[in-house]
Amino acid sequence: MAIGVSRRTKIVSKAPWSFGRRPLATLSAIACLASAAACGSDEQATGAAGGGNLTAGSAGNPVGGGGKGAAGSGTQAGRGGAGATDGGRTNHGGDGGKPVTNAGAGSSAAGSTGGGSAGSTGSAGSANTAGSAGASVSPPSCATSGPGRTNCGANGDESCCTSLPVDGGTYSRTYSNSGSGATGKADSATLSTFRLDKYETTVARFREYVKYLENGGSPPAAASGKHTHLNEGKGLADSGKSGSFEPGWDASWNSKIPSGTGATAKWKALLRSRGTGEGGCQIYGSWSDQPGANDLLPLTCASWYESYAFCIWDGGFLPSEAEWKYAAAGGDEQRRYPWGTTAPGSKNEYAIYDCCYPSGQCSAASGRDTCTGLVNIATVGFASKGVGRYGQIDLVGNVWEWNVDRFANYVNPCRDCAYLTGNTANRVLPGAGFHTGANQGSSLLYSYNRTSVSYNADTYRGDYAVGLRCARAP
Repeated sequence: MAIGVSRRTKIVSKAPWSFGRRPLATLSAIACLASAAACGSDEQATGAAGGGNLTAGSAGNPVGGGGKGAAGSGTQAGRGGAGATDGGRTNHGGDGGKPVTNAGAGSSAAGSTGGGSAGSTGSAGSANTAGSAGASVSPPSCATSGPGRTNCGANGDESCCTSLPVDGGTYSRTYSNSGSGATGKADSATLSTFRLDKYETTVARFREYVKYLENGGSPPAAASGKHTHLNEGKGLADSGKSGSFEPGWDASWNSKIPSGTGATAKWKALLRSRGTGEGGCQIYGSWSDQPGANDLLPLTCASWYESYAFCIWDGGFLPSEAEWKYAAAGGDEQRRYPWGTTAPGSKNEYAIYDCCYPSGQCSAASGRDTCTGLVNIATVGFASKGVGRYGQIDLVGNVWEWNVDRFANYVNPCRDCAYLTGNTANRVLPGAGFHTGANQGSSLLYSYNRTSVSYNADTYRGDYAVGLRCARAP
């Protein structure tokens, strides 16, 4: 893609998953937490307890060929260790030897070896949401400590998986804002509350997914990855087909997700391929299959399918275009940029774009392309003044971020909607990247931009600056 419109890389910061501690629930749940034997297995250090006044599922029994299952919350037990969790919106299952993770959004992955005992710390919760009992709840990609997983933020002590609430409301998807307020408002959308990760997905976090796949893990389960907290579990309303809802992951896509022995080498070939632009992912691909200097960089050159699969495994889903734009617009504040009206400038304080990072020698001002390689990609969250209304950083700049929608004209009305049915293979890819040029008048950085955001999901992984950010149930 031309330099002036390149939009692929973006910084992401990390932060802990924001799920507050919750009281222990039923006596049976407490007994399960207190003694592995009470749950039926001495292989489980601690099982996950059922929540509130609902009956916990049975613990300690093998499930789907995995290790020992943890007791589930809600009306369905989580399937510990063996793979996808099919629970309801608030189901928290054991996660194969890792801390318990949110299973309400779709499928929650098994441990890195494809199974194992329930997480070392069980969870007890209220009737609606399982909480933490003595430990922070963390998605699989941040279940272990290390660079790019647990050292995000200004002080380097925040989980890179921090996911922040975006309060629901109504806004206009179409508008403009020259700095004195929104004008030309149209295409209203109403959204329920959701969570959106504070940081873009780092190389280190994605590596955890590749390790899971290499060690026996599988691509997402069919129909997983829905916004199951919406429409009585049916997910987003499909703007492309009245009366239809979010279909989730299609099993026919599994072939696009390398797994099993040798998967790591296949992922390297995909994520460091030539791509479609000048040098492409061979020069600007941030992926590394070994820990190192790239860990805190946002993953680049990710396809739509790979992004969707990762978010499902990590306990979430891809945001809809309406959700992503809502967060970038600051909801009903209808902002010009995610942070407000201040122009991003060349000091890399608000956004990483136009090859300004790290020296401030931007391409537009220099009259030439000043990007040379990975040095021009900033670590997630570096542009800390560019924080949005709801706390997310790098919503524009550093990398473009895939949305779940197919690209189409806005359909009205929209209540928790996404365009999911249609003949086009193009998906929505907003956000601008480290290479996006200021010769566009910074228009691609506007929160309401809809220019150059449509790309073929079957063939496109970007010329360099394409990444992802996951959304999650509230």
